[in-house]
Amino acid sequence: MAELEVVKHTKQVFKIMKDPNTGWKHKLKETLLEIGIIVFAITLSLWLHNWSEHNHVKQEEKEFLTGLKLDLQKDLTELKSDVKTYAFVKQGFSYFYQVAYGVPLHQDSLQKYRWVLRNTTQFNSNNSRFEGLKASGKLGIIENKELLNHILELYQEDIPWLIGQNEDLNFYKSEKLENTLFDRLVLDKNENGNWETVFREPKVQNLLRQHVGFQEVIGQYKKVIAKNSKVIALIEKEGL
Repeated sequence: MAELEVVKHTKQVFKIMKDPNTGWKHKLKETLLEIGIIVFAITLSLWLHNWSEHNHVKQEEKEFLTGLKLDLQKDLTELKSDVKTYAFVKQGFSYFYQVAYGVPLHQDSLQKYRWVLRNTTQFNSNNSRFEGLKASGKLGIIENKELLNHILELYQEDIPWLIGQNEDLNFYKSEKLENTLFDRLVLDKNENGNWETVFREPKVQNLLRQHVGFQEVIGQYKKVIAKNSKVIALIEKEGL
């Protein structure tokens, strides 16, 4: 509509300038009036376009942050569950480490903790929404730069580091400790056997020393939980 007005008034300018029956003062006055109308029409058109574009971007931002909040809440549940698992695994490894250096092995404790020697724990982040926005080059729609920075740190630094620690510990257990243990264990049908003797072999003792890594991964989990909670709080501060 504004474009039609510009064309209409541009034609009017040419018409005024070509009118031989109109004095130059009148022509100047009418021309300036028409030019003013053209400038106003263009300015109004640009403002309406920018206003519409801004509203569209704000809607995209709202939809993204609303969905991201749900993703983070799901992640938070898994993160807290993993921390509990790792805390129990650390407790079990600490016990077996003590056995390796002389504490008697009790069957009830063996039954309680044996599974920690073989389990794997891996955090699976709900990050597809973030990766999708990143791939589209639209991260800039998040106007709150503090919020954006925390989101970037969470998904590009904190979570990848945590996943890497998960993978390292899972590899340590499945490819190193488990193989070493079960090469030496002699078990009956109930999986009872020479556990205490095997724990006290030097190679197994050395592998059990690495149980300190569980405290490190627990620390990283807590860091991710804190950052996750911070992002959720900032999203809620946006009224979402």
